[in-house]
Amino acid sequence: MGWALHGLLRFVLIVALLPYAWSKVFLVQMGLVDYSDALYTVGEKSPMGLLWTFMAYSPAVQVLSGLAELAVALLLVFRRTAWLGGLLGTVALGVVFLLNLTYDVPVRGLALALTVGLLLVAVPELPRVGRFVAGRATGGHRAAPALLPWPRVRAVTRWLVPVLGLLLVLAPGAGFPLVAGLPQQSSSALPGVYRVVADPSAPAPTLAADRRWQEVAFGQWVGAGGRSGLTIRLANGDLVEGRYRPVRDGVVAVEVYPVLAGDRSLIREVQRGFELTWTARPDGTVAVRGDGQDLVLEPDPELRYLLDRGFSWSPGIPINR
Repeated sequence: MGWALHGLLRFVLIVALLPYAWSKVFLVQMGLVDYSDALYTVGEKSPMGLLWTFMAYSPAVQVLSGLAELAVALLLVFRRTAWLGGLLGTVALGVVFLLNLTYDVPVRGLALALTVGLLLVAVPELPRVGRFVAGRATGGHRAAPALLPWPRVRAVTRWLVPVLGLLLVLAPGAGFPLVAGLPQQSSSALPGVYRVVADPSAPAPTLAADRRWQEVAFGQWVGAGGRSGLTIRLANGDLVEGRYRPVRDGVVAVEVYPVLAGDRSLIREVQRGFELTWTARPDGTVAVRGDGQDLVLEPDPELRYLLDRGFSWSPGIPINR
């Protein structure tokens, strides 16, 4: 009965790990850092948003994190390697729990439960691991008691169960891109981070009431419905979040949310929508018109420094700004 419960626990852990593992492998859970992220200040981020940005900045880190969780799930399929999966998973999910706890991610309770469950999977073999580390004889591997009294049935289930386990782990990898889609980069020339350099509108009597556009960021990653992220920094300091999608050459449909303020849920109602026409000029600026705006935008390399910096294997001067 003990090994049957052990097998059931492994099955539950595998099922719980798979959505998180594959969503990281395909860069869905945290996504990718976008031009539209460039206008947020650190102080405007929530702890969870800061963690998500950290993970989204490095696709390699996000994919490797998913592969580590996937490796744990694969090791849990087989009884002889489950202890190793339990140990590796305890470390990996322990780190996830610590991040979730300190960055105020709501699923920290689930991460803790998975960490404890993975530790329980490893417990039966920990004495043998301890003897191995101490350089003592570990003894033979204990055979699991037969749950089924029929030898011919056991001969089939001996291989059928691991095969089904492997299919359970690997099959979502084929279906996940079809359901969630893969990140796609816009082919348009519009995406970028811009500063407003010309605006015929008169300023408001006070700076706090000045709602002219100061900075605009059009995201380059295309999401559901062909929409990309959009952020607008107003002259009074307010940040407006939104999304846009091309509707025809030189025209984008824009939807904006209320001004960023206080706590907000993941699901938000669109405040209003409008269309913008844009024209790329020979000097590199972009003319934007619509919704009462008649602006000239200029790409600002300082506002997108983080996204352009990248990394290099060669040593160099530390840039910590």
